[in-house]
Amino acid sequence: MATLFCPKCGKDTDVFFENICLECFTGNRTLIECPAVLYSRICRTCGSVFKKGRWSSREDEEKTVRECVNESLKIDNDADDLKLTITPKFLDYSRYRVHVDASAKIKDASVESSLDTEMRISWETCDTCSRISGGYFEGIVQIRADKRLPTSEELKKCTQIAKDVSERSREKGDRLAFISQTLDLEEGIDFYVGSMKLGKQICRAIIEVFGGKFLEFPKLVGQKNGVDLYRITFALRLPEFVKGDIISVGDKVIEVQNCGKHVSGLDLETGKRFMENFNDLIDVKKLSRRLDAVPAVLVADEGSTIQVMDPETYESVTIKRPEFLSAEPGNEVNIVKTAKGIFVVP
Repeated sequence: MATLFCPKCGKDTDVFFENICLECFTGNRTLIECPAVLYSRICRTCGSVFKKGRWSSREDEEKTVRECVNESLKIDNDADDLKLTITPKFLDYSRYRVHVDASAKIKDASVESSLDTEMRISWETCDTCSRISGGYFEGIVQIRADKRLPTSEELKKCTQIAKDVSERSREKGDRLAFISQTLDLEEGIDFYVGSMKLGKQICRAIIEVFGGKFLEFPKLVGQKNGVDLYRITFALRLPEFVKGDIISVGDKVIEVQNCGKHVSGLDLETGKRFMENFNDLIDVKKLSRRLDAVPAVLVADEGSTIQVMDPETYESVTIKRPEFLSAEPGNEVNIVKTAKGIFVVP
């Protein structure tokens, strides 16, 4: 029986790869190649990475090192089922030693390779952090309240909403979604935002929670390459009323329990639940507050109506009996006196 041998090295073999033995075939192939030194630019403030010609969102430092090495690898075009293990080792604040192990199939031959490279990090300031530090803004979101001052709780919640909206937009890739300055004022709060888009998003998110409305006031601030540049003031007004306010909505008197996109509360005349879309409310007026309620004696319960004693005039006043009333004649109930009459509050 004839003996088969490799025409290149003369070694006896039964299996050939492109007419040569496995050792000669794999010896001729370079599975992976990589420069001895690689470079990456990372923002020292926010951790953003400069790649493919632009700054991208923050990433884990070791993840950035692995991705940079992976993108820099030159891999044999015939490699199939490639498996890579990239192991970075921290050397100092700007250098990593990275070891790469690779295995693949080339023409059905199993090939393995390994190499080492060094990653050097250039710590810089990204475009966004540079703008923030320079006080850059394209819009101002002014939070105020209609015919009153916003409460500290409202302003605290609005601030958290603005931060959350900004962070979500940044995570989605909008690098101008930042708040460069926050001013706490006696009449409310101002957010200086990096983009007009973010200003609108913040206004809509706050209105979703509190209700209200906003208007836009553009101001020409200059030109760039022949294009007019504007800054926009977003004037947001929170509703005149808050939880605990007594309001009139048409012919109904409502104690507000929640105010946002929808206004919910209690109809004080009937005791029934009330809910309406904020934007659908017509002829709304503030009548009083739950804090203004005073005790009064329940004189009589006649089923569909009751009589309470006016604590100022000591006269008996007949009003409708609300569903929530559980007191008996002779007991005290809390009432509010409004321009629409006297009402029991639960």
